[in-house]
Amino acid sequence: MAFSSQILIAQKLNSSPYTRYGLGEITEVSTAAYFGMANSSVALAEYNHLNLSNPASYSALIKYKPIFDVGLYGKFQTLKTENSSLSQKNFGLRNFSLGLPIGTKTGIAFGLTPYSTVGYDINSYSTVEGDSVRFNYKGKGGVNKVFLGVGREVVNRGDSIKLSIGFNASYLFGTIENSRSVIYSNTTYYSSKVNNFKTINGANFDLGVHYEQQLNKKTKLLFGVDYTLGNNINVAKDFYAYNFKMNKYGLETAKDTIDVNDNQKGKVSIPGGLKIGAALILNKKLILSAQFEQKSWNTYKEIYDGVDETPIELKASSKMALGLSYTPTLMKDWNSKSRSIFHKSTYRLGLSSSNTNLSLNNTLIKDYGISFGISAPLLSSRSFSSLDFGFNFGKLGTTNNNLIEDNYFKIYLGFSLVPSSYDRWFRKRKYD
Repeated sequence: MAFSSQILIAQKLNSSPYTRYGLGEITEVSTAAYFGMANSSVALAEYNHLNLSNPASYSALIKYKPIFDVGLYGKFQTLKTENSSLSQKNFGLRNFSLGLPIGTKTGIAFGLTPYSTVGYDINSYSTVEGDSVRFNYKGKGGVNKVFLGVGREVVNRGDSIKLSIGFNASYLFGTIENSRSVIYSNTTYYSSKVNNFKTINGANFDLGVHYEQQLNKKTKLLFGVDYTLGNNINVAKDFYAYNFKMNKYGLETAKDTIDVNDNQKGKVSIPGGLKIGAALILNKKLILSAQFEQKSWNTYKEIYDGVDETPIELKASSKMALGLSYTPTLMKDWNSKSRSIFHKSTYRLGLSSSNTNLSLNNTLIKDYGISFGISAPLLSSRSFSSLDFGFNFGKLGTTNNNLIEDNYFKIYLGFSLVPSSYDRWFRKRKYD
Protein backbone atom coordinates (compact mmCIF):
# COMPACT_ATOMS: atom_id res chain seq x y z
CA MET A 1 0.00 0.00 0.00
CA ALA A 2 1.50 3.30 -1.09
CA PHE A 3 0.50 6.71 0.19
CA SER A 4 1.07 10.22 -1.08
CA SER A 5 -0.58 13.34 0.30
CA GLN A 6 -1.48 16.85 -0.86
CA ILE A 7 -3.50 19.36 1.13
CA LEU A 8 -5.80 21.84 -0.65
CA ILE A 9 -8.02 24.26 1.23
CA ALA A 10 -11.28 25.92 0.20
CA GLN A 11 -13.64 27.99 2.30
CA LYS A 12 -17.16 29.25 1.74
CA LEU A 13 -17.97 31.17 4.90
CA ASN A 14 -16.15 33.76 6.96
CA SER A 15 -13.50 31.95 8.91
CA SER A 16 -10.53 29.62 8.38
CA PRO A 17 -9.61 25.91 8.43
CA TYR A 18 -8.81 26.39 12.12
CA THR A 19 -12.55 26.69 12.80
CA ARG A 20 -12.84 22.91 12.63
CA TYR A 21 -12.39 22.44 16.38
CA GLY A 22 -14.81 23.00 19.25
CA LEU A 23 -17.24 25.87 18.58
CA GLY A 24 -15.07 27.31 15.80
CA GLU A 25 -13.26 30.64 15.74
CA ILE A 26 -14.32 32.75 18.72
CA THR A 27 -15.29 36.27 17.64
CA GLU A 28 -13.78 39.14 19.60
CA VAL A 29 -16.30 41.46 21.22
CA SER A 30 -15.86 44.80 19.49
CA THR A 31 -17.33 47.65 17.51
CA ALA A 32 -15.71 49.25 14.46
CA ALA A 33 -14.30 52.17 16.48
CA TYR A 34 -12.18 49.98 18.76
CA PHE A 35 -11.27 47.48 16.05
CA GLY A 36 -8.66 49.99 14.86
CA MET A 37 -6.99 49.83 18.30
CA ALA A 38 -6.63 46.01 18.16
CA ASN A 39 -9.68 45.89 20.47
CA SER A 40 -7.58 47.26 23.35
CA SER A 41 -10.66 48.85 24.90
CA VAL A 42 -11.56 47.21 28.23
CA ALA A 43 -10.20 50.26 30.12
CA LEU A 44 -12.11 52.82 28.01
CA ALA A 45 -15.50 54.41 28.69
CA GLU A 46 -16.55 57.03 26.14
CA TYR A 47 -19.78 58.94 25.75
CA ASN A 48 -19.81 58.81 21.93
CA HIS A 49 -19.02 55.12 21.31
CA LEU A 50 -20.54 51.98 22.76
CA ASN A 51 -17.83 49.79 24.33
CA LEU A 52 -19.11 46.21 24.35
CA SER A 53 -15.94 44.76 25.88
CA ASN A 54 -16.73 46.09 29.38
CA PRO A 55 -20.35 46.47 30.60
CA ALA A 56 -19.24 48.93 33.32
CA SER A 57 -18.55 51.42 30.50
CA TYR A 58 -22.28 51.74 29.81
CA SER A 59 -22.48 54.15 32.77
CA ALA A 60 -20.59 56.74 30.67
CA LEU A 61 -23.57 57.23 28.36
CA ILE A 62 -24.87 60.81 28.52
CA LYS A 63 -28.46 61.50 29.49
CA TYR A 64 -30.71 61.96 26.41
CA LYS A 65 -27.85 60.67 24.21
CA PRO A 66 -28.51 57.01 23.32
CA ILE A 67 -26.12 55.31 20.89
CA PHE A 68 -27.15 53.05 18.05
CA ASP A 69 -24.23 51.07 16.62
CA VAL A 70 -24.21 48.76 13.61
CA GLY A 71 -21.18 47.22 11.94
CA LEU A 72 -20.39 45.43 8.66
CA TYR A 73 -17.38 43.15 8.36
CA GLY A 74 -15.26 41.86 5.51
CA LYS A 75 -12.30 39.50 5.35
CA PHE A 76 -9.83 38.93 2.52
CA GLN A 77 -7.38 36.09 3.04
CA THR A 78 -4.74 33.96 1.40
CA LEU A 79 -4.50 30.41 2.74
CA LYS A 80 -1.11 28.82 2.19
CA THR A 81 0.47 25.39 2.58
CA GLU A 82 4.04 24.51 1.68
CA ASN A 83 3.06 23.87 -1.94
CA SER A 84 -0.25 25.62 -2.66
CA SER A 85 -2.29 28.73 -1.88
CA LEU A 86 -5.86 29.98 -2.25
CA SER A 87 -7.41 33.45 -1.95
CA GLN A 88 -10.83 33.96 -0.36
CA LYS A 89 -13.14 36.84 0.61
CA ASN A 90 -16.32 37.11 2.64
CA PHE A 91 -18.65 39.75 4.10
CA GLY A 92 -21.36 39.93 6.75
CA LEU A 93 -23.07 41.81 9.58
CA ARG A 94 -20.83 41.98 12.65
CA ASN A 95 -22.85 43.73 15.35
CA PHE A 96 -26.19 45.39 15.96
CA SER A 97 -26.49 47.15 19.33
CA LEU A 98 -28.17 50.00 21.20
CA GLY A 99 -27.01 51.84 24.33
CA LEU A 100 -29.54 53.75 26.44
CA PRO A 101 -28.70 56.14 29.31
CA ILE A 102 -30.95 55.79 32.35
CA GLY A 103 -30.58 59.00 34.32
CA THR A 104 -27.06 60.34 34.87
CA LYS A 105 -25.35 57.31 36.46
CA THR A 106 -26.76 54.24 34.72
CA GLY A 107 -26.70 52.90 31.17
CA ILE A 108 -28.00 49.76 29.55
CA ALA A 109 -27.08 48.11 26.27
CA PHE A 110 -28.45 45.25 24.23
CA GLY A 111 -27.78 43.78 20.83
CA LEU A 112 -26.78 40.87 18.63
CA THR A 113 -23.28 39.78 17.65
CA PRO A 114 -21.59 36.52 16.57
CA TYR A 115 -19.99 34.43 19.33
CA SER A 116 -18.20 32.03 16.98
CA THR A 117 -18.02 31.16 13.27
CA VAL A 118 -17.34 27.89 11.45
CA GLY A 119 -16.44 27.67 7.77
CA TYR A 120 -13.95 25.26 6.24
CA ASP A 121 -13.64 22.81 3.34
CA ILE A 122 -10.45 20.75 3.54
CA ASN A 123 -9.32 18.06 1.09
CA SER A 124 -6.41 15.65 1.48
CA TYR A 125 -5.45 13.14 -1.21
CA SER A 126 -3.75 9.76 -1.01
CA THR A 127 -3.39 6.55 -3.00
CA VAL A 128 -4.79 3.33 -1.56
CA GLU A 129 -3.96 0.11 -3.45
CA GLY A 130 -3.49 2.04 -6.67
CA ASP A 131 -6.72 4.04 -6.38
CA SER A 132 -6.86 7.78 -5.69
CA VAL A 133 -8.85 8.64 -2.56
CA ARG A 134 -10.00 12.07 -1.41
CA PHE A 135 -10.63 12.75 2.27
CA ASN A 136 -12.93 15.73 2.71
CA TYR A 137 -13.60 17.65 5.94
CA LYS A 138 -16.28 20.34 5.77
CA GLY A 139 -17.98 22.60 8.28
CA LYS A 140 -20.31 25.59 8.42
CA GLY A 141 -22.49 27.54 10.82
CA GLY A 142 -21.64 29.15 14.14
CA VAL A 143 -23.00 30.47 17.42
CA ASN A 144 -24.76 33.84 17.84
CA LYS A 145 -25.04 35.94 20.98
CA VAL A 146 -27.91 38.14 22.13
CA PHE A 147 -26.92 40.25 25.14
CA LEU A 148 -28.42 42.67 27.65
CA GLY A 149 -26.13 44.62 29.96
CA VAL A 150 -26.24 47.27 32.67
CA GLY A 151 -23.53 49.64 33.90
CA ARG A 152 -23.81 51.77 37.04
CA GLU A 153 -21.57 54.48 38.45
CA VAL A 154 -21.14 53.78 42.19
CA VAL A 155 -18.45 56.32 43.14
CA ASN A 156 -18.16 59.88 41.81
CA ARG A 157 -15.81 62.36 43.48
CA GLY A 158 -16.23 65.12 40.96
CA ASP A 159 -13.39 65.25 38.46
CA SER A 160 -10.96 63.22 40.62
CA ILE A 161 -12.19 59.61 40.93
CA LYS A 162 -15.00 57.59 39.35
CA LEU A 163 -15.83 53.91 39.76
CA SER A 164 -18.43 51.93 37.80
CA ILE A 165 -19.55 48.32 37.78
CA GLY A 166 -21.65 46.36 35.28
CA PHE A 167 -22.70 43.01 33.92
CA ASN A 168 -23.86 41.41 30.68
CA ALA A 169 -26.33 38.54 30.44
CA SER A 170 -26.02 36.71 27.12
CA TYR A 171 -27.97 34.00 25.37
CA LEU A 172 -25.98 31.81 22.96
CA PHE A 173 -27.67 29.93 20.14
CA GLY A 174 -26.76 28.43 16.80
CA THR A 175 -26.12 25.35 14.70
CA ILE A 176 -22.80 23.87 13.58
CA GLU A 177 -22.52 21.25 10.84
CA ASN A 178 -19.38 19.10 10.50
CA SER A 179 -18.90 16.33 7.96
CA ARG A 180 -16.21 13.81 6.99
CA SER A 181 -16.14 11.99 3.65
CA VAL A 182 -13.99 9.29 2.04
CA ILE A 183 -14.42 9.60 -1.74
CA TYR A 184 -12.96 7.07 -4.22
CA SER A 185 -12.07 8.13 -7.74
CA ASN A 186 -13.11 4.66 -8.96
CA THR A 187 -16.87 5.08 -9.41
CA THR A 188 -17.48 1.36 -8.90
CA TYR A 189 -16.55 1.79 -5.22
CA TYR A 190 -18.94 3.17 -2.65
CA SER A 191 -17.77 6.30 -0.87
CA SER A 192 -18.86 7.11 2.69
CA LYS A 193 -19.84 10.21 4.63
CA VAL A 194 -20.49 11.10 8.26
CA ASN A 195 -22.57 14.19 9.16
CA ASN A 196 -22.77 15.78 12.60
CA PHE A 197 -25.27 18.56 13.34
CA LYS A 198 -24.89 20.35 16.68
CA THR A 199 -27.61 22.69 17.98
CA ILE A 200 -26.42 24.89 20.84
CA ASN A 201 -28.30 27.13 23.28
CA GLY A 202 -27.71 28.48 26.76
CA ALA A 203 -26.85 31.48 28.91
CA ASN A 204 -23.52 33.12 29.66
CA PHE A 205 -22.52 36.05 31.89
CA ASP A 206 -19.68 38.52 32.33
CA LEU A 207 -18.93 41.14 34.98
CA GLY A 208 -17.10 44.43 34.49
CA VAL A 209 -15.37 47.11 36.59
CA HIS A 210 -14.14 50.51 35.39
CA TYR A 211 -12.05 53.02 37.34
CA GLU A 212 -10.78 56.45 36.36
CA GLN A 213 -8.65 58.97 38.22
CA GLN A 214 -7.57 62.47 37.25
CA LEU A 215 -3.82 62.64 37.92
CA ASN A 216 -3.44 66.30 36.96
CA LYS A 217 -5.05 68.85 34.65
CA LYS A 218 -3.77 67.12 31.55
CA THR A 219 -3.62 63.43 32.48
CA LYS A 220 -6.27 60.87 33.35
CA LEU A 221 -5.60 57.23 34.34
CA LEU A 222 -8.11 54.46 33.51
CA PHE A 223 -8.39 50.81 34.56
CA GLY A 224 -10.83 48.19 33.31
CA VAL A 225 -11.54 44.54 34.11
CA ASP A 226 -14.02 42.16 32.51
CA TYR A 227 -14.49 38.62 33.82
CA THR A 228 -16.47 36.02 31.89
CA LEU A 229 -18.05 33.29 34.00
CA GLY A 230 -17.68 29.71 32.87
CA ASN A 231 -20.96 27.89 32.30
CA ASN A 232 -22.47 24.71 30.89
CA ILE A 233 -24.86 25.19 27.96
CA ASN A 234 -27.13 22.73 26.20
CA VAL A 235 -26.23 20.95 22.98
CA ALA A 236 -28.10 18.38 20.89
CA LYS A 237 -26.34 16.36 18.21
CA ASP A 238 -27.70 14.48 15.20
CA PHE A 239 -25.37 11.85 13.72
CA TYR A 240 -25.89 10.41 10.24
CA ALA A 241 -23.52 8.09 8.31
CA TYR A 242 -24.20 6.65 4.85
CA ASN A 243 -22.64 5.20 1.67
CA PHE A 244 -22.93 6.94 -1.69
CA LYS A 245 -21.59 7.07 -5.21
CA MET A 246 -20.45 10.20 -7.00
CA ASN A 247 -22.00 10.69 -10.46
CA LYS A 248 -20.27 12.32 -13.42
CA TYR A 249 -21.60 15.74 -12.38
CA GLY A 250 -19.95 15.50 -8.97
CA LEU A 251 -23.25 14.96 -7.14
CA GLU A 252 -23.86 12.35 -4.46
CA THR A 253 -26.25 9.45 -5.00
CA ALA A 254 -27.01 7.88 -1.61
CA LYS A 255 -26.97 4.09 -1.44
CA ASP A 256 -27.69 3.01 2.12
CA THR A 257 -27.50 4.23 5.71
CA ILE A 258 -24.69 2.99 7.91
CA ASP A 259 -25.71 4.53 11.22
CA VAL A 260 -28.16 7.11 12.61
CA ASN A 261 -28.33 8.63 16.07
CA ASP A 262 -30.79 11.51 16.42
CA ASN A 263 -31.06 14.09 19.17
CA GLN A 264 -28.19 13.09 21.42
CA LYS A 265 -28.41 15.36 24.47
CA GLY A 266 -25.28 16.88 25.89
CA LYS A 267 -23.49 19.76 27.52
CA VAL A 268 -20.79 22.13 26.33
CA SER A 269 -18.60 23.83 28.94
CA ILE A 270 -18.00 27.47 28.00
CA PRO A 271 -14.73 28.45 29.72
CA GLY A 272 -14.20 31.45 31.95
CA GLY A 273 -11.89 34.27 30.94
CA LEU A 274 -10.35 37.53 32.12
CA LYS A 275 -9.58 40.82 30.37
CA ILE A 276 -7.61 43.49 32.20
CA GLY A 277 -6.37 46.78 30.83
CA ALA A 278 -5.07 50.27 31.58
CA ALA A 279 -5.09 53.52 29.64
CA LEU A 280 -3.78 57.08 29.84
CA ILE A 281 -5.63 60.10 28.40
CA LEU A 282 -3.37 63.08 27.68
CA ASN A 283 -4.84 66.54 27.00
CA LYS A 284 -8.19 64.84 26.23
CA LYS A 285 -6.80 64.14 22.75
CA LEU A 286 -4.36 61.24 23.01
CA ILE A 287 -5.26 57.83 24.44
CA LEU A 288 -2.67 55.12 25.10
CA SER A 289 -4.03 51.71 26.12
CA ALA A 290 -2.72 48.24 26.94
CA GLN A 291 -4.73 45.08 27.49
CA PHE A 292 -4.13 41.45 28.41
CA GLU A 293 -6.71 38.70 28.16
CA GLN A 294 -6.79 35.00 28.93
CA LYS A 295 -9.42 32.33 28.47
CA SER A 296 -9.33 28.79 29.86
CA TRP A 297 -10.15 26.80 26.71
CA ASN A 298 -8.21 23.89 28.22
CA THR A 299 -11.25 23.38 30.49
CA TYR A 300 -13.66 23.13 27.53
CA LYS A 301 -15.79 19.96 27.58
CA GLU A 302 -18.20 18.48 25.06
CA ILE A 303 -20.15 15.52 26.45
CA TYR A 304 -23.09 13.62 24.87
CA ASP A 305 -25.08 11.03 26.85
CA GLY A 306 -22.13 10.60 29.19
CA VAL A 307 -19.56 10.17 26.39
CA ASP A 308 -16.71 12.71 26.37
CA GLU A 309 -16.06 14.03 22.82
CA THR A 310 -13.88 16.99 23.80
CA PRO A 311 -11.31 17.97 21.11
CA ILE A 312 -7.83 17.36 22.49
CA GLU A 313 -6.48 20.21 20.34
CA LEU A 314 -7.99 22.96 22.53
CA LYS A 315 -5.66 24.81 24.91
CA ALA A 316 -5.76 27.94 27.07
CA SER A 317 -5.62 31.12 24.95
CA SER A 318 -4.09 34.53 25.63
CA LYS A 319 -3.71 37.89 23.90
CA MET A 320 -1.70 41.06 24.42
CA ALA A 321 -2.84 44.26 22.67
CA LEU A 322 -1.62 47.86 22.55
CA GLY A 323 -3.73 50.72 21.25
CA LEU A 324 -3.43 54.42 20.43
CA SER A 325 -6.12 56.99 19.66
CA TYR A 326 -5.64 60.65 18.69
CA THR A 327 -8.18 63.42 18.01
CA PRO A 328 -6.56 66.67 16.71
CA THR A 329 -9.53 68.95 17.49
CA LEU A 330 -12.09 68.35 20.22
CA MET A 331 -15.77 69.11 19.62
CA LYS A 332 -15.78 72.10 21.99
CA ASP A 333 -13.17 73.77 19.72
CA TRP A 334 -14.87 73.09 16.39
CA ASN A 335 -16.20 76.64 16.06
CA SER A 336 -12.90 78.34 16.85
CA LYS A 337 -10.51 76.14 14.89
CA SER A 338 -10.27 74.49 11.50
CA ARG A 339 -13.52 73.00 10.27
CA SER A 340 -11.66 70.41 8.23
CA ILE A 341 -13.03 66.90 8.78
CA PHE A 342 -9.43 65.68 9.01
CA HIS A 343 -8.93 67.80 12.14
CA LYS A 344 -12.15 66.59 13.71
CA SER A 345 -11.69 62.88 13.03
CA THR A 346 -10.16 60.40 15.47
CA TYR A 347 -7.23 58.25 14.32
CA ARG A 348 -6.36 54.86 15.83
CA LEU A 349 -3.52 52.35 15.76
CA GLY A 350 -3.15 48.94 17.39
CA LEU A 351 -0.79 45.96 17.70
CA SER A 352 -1.71 42.48 18.92
CA SER A 353 -0.09 39.12 19.59
CA SER A 354 -2.17 36.06 20.44
CA ASN A 355 -1.72 32.46 21.44
CA THR A 356 -4.94 30.96 20.09
CA ASN A 357 -6.83 28.10 21.70
CA LEU A 358 -5.38 25.51 19.29
CA SER A 359 -2.30 23.29 19.33
CA LEU A 360 -1.92 21.14 16.20
CA ASN A 361 0.94 18.82 15.22
CA ASN A 362 2.75 19.83 18.42
CA THR A 363 2.59 23.47 17.28
CA LEU A 364 0.79 26.26 19.13
CA ILE A 365 -1.23 28.29 16.61
CA LYS A 366 -0.41 32.00 16.94
CA ASP A 367 -1.99 35.15 15.55
CA TYR A 368 -0.19 38.46 14.95
CA GLY A 369 -1.83 41.64 13.74
CA ILE A 370 -1.56 45.38 13.19
CA SER A 371 -4.67 47.57 13.08
CA PHE A 372 -5.61 51.04 11.86
CA GLY A 373 -8.80 53.02 12.22
CA ILE A 374 -10.52 56.34 11.74
CA SER A 375 -13.76 57.78 13.07
CA ALA A 376 -15.11 60.62 10.96
CA PRO A 377 -17.87 62.79 12.49
CA LEU A 378 -21.15 63.17 10.67
CA LEU A 379 -21.25 66.96 10.37
CA SER A 380 -24.88 67.39 9.34
CA SER A 381 -25.64 68.26 12.97
CA ARG A 382 -23.84 68.95 16.23
CA SER A 383 -24.14 65.33 17.28
CA PHE A 384 -21.65 62.70 18.41
CA SER A 385 -22.53 60.49 15.44
CA SER A 386 -19.62 59.09 13.44
CA LEU A 387 -18.67 56.84 10.57
CA ASP A 388 -16.08 54.36 11.86
CA PHE A 389 -13.53 52.40 9.83
CA GLY A 390 -11.25 49.68 11.17
CA PHE A 391 -8.56 47.76 9.27
CA ASN A 392 -6.53 44.78 10.41
CA PHE A 393 -3.60 43.02 8.70
CA GLY A 394 -2.45 39.78 10.26
CA LYS A 395 -1.10 36.26 10.07
CA LEU A 396 -2.70 33.22 11.69
CA GLY A 397 -0.85 29.91 11.85
CA THR A 398 2.21 28.68 9.96
CA THR A 399 3.14 26.41 7.07
CA ASN A 400 5.53 24.47 9.31
CA ASN A 401 4.68 20.90 10.39
CA ASN A 402 2.17 20.45 7.54
CA LEU A 403 -0.04 23.28 8.83
CA ILE A 404 -1.79 26.19 7.11
CA GLU A 405 -0.89 29.88 7.16
CA ASP A 406 -3.75 32.36 6.93
CA ASN A 407 -2.63 35.82 5.80
CA TYR A 408 -5.64 38.08 6.18
CA PHE A 409 -6.89 41.62 5.76
CA LYS A 410 -10.04 42.51 7.71
CA ILE A 411 -12.17 45.61 7.32
CA TYR A 412 -14.84 46.77 9.73
CA LEU A 413 -17.28 49.54 8.74
CA GLY A 414 -19.52 50.89 11.48
CA PHE A 415 -22.06 53.61 12.09
CA SER A 416 -22.35 55.08 15.58
CA LEU A 417 -25.50 57.20 15.59
CA VAL A 418 -26.29 59.65 18.39
CA PRO A 419 -29.05 62.33 18.36
CA SER A 420 -28.00 65.97 17.94
CA SER A 421 -28.35 68.66 20.58
CA TYR A 422 -31.69 69.63 18.99
CA ASP A 423 -32.94 66.08 18.71
CA ARG A 424 -32.62 64.62 22.19
CA TRP A 425 -34.47 61.33 22.48
CA PHE A 426 -36.67 60.42 25.45
CA ARG A 427 -36.67 64.00 26.70
CA LYS A 428 -39.77 65.04 28.56
CA ARG A 429 -41.11 68.22 26.96
CA LYS A 430 -42.44 71.03 29.11
CA TYR A 431 -44.50 72.50 26.27
CA ASP A 432 -46.10 71.11 23.11
